[in-house]
Amino acid sequence: MSEGTPTDPDLPCQEFVELVTDYLDGALDPTHRHRVDAHLEICSGCRTVLAQWREVIELSGRLDADDVDDVDPIVRGALVAAFCLAHPGAD
Repeated sequence: MSEGTPTDPDLPCQEFVELVTDYLDGALDPTHRHRVDAHLEICSGCRTVLAQWREVIELSGRLDADDVDDVDPIVRGALVAAFCLAHPGAD
């Protein structure tokens, strides 16, 4: 995990989790996009989270409610954990 500060080129993993959907949507300004790209180069955990989000995006267009049970439990757990970090108190 990263321990970056807002003034250095790296960013904390929790900040990456908060920015991942904007990153995937191409909605980040160039400065934030560069910080995310730089962070992904050094953080395998966040690269894994990004890959999981991409998998969800790819699958979500084809899934129905019964298919959700077929998502790998590790992937599902990681996505739920990321969501909970980004949205404390959400049930």
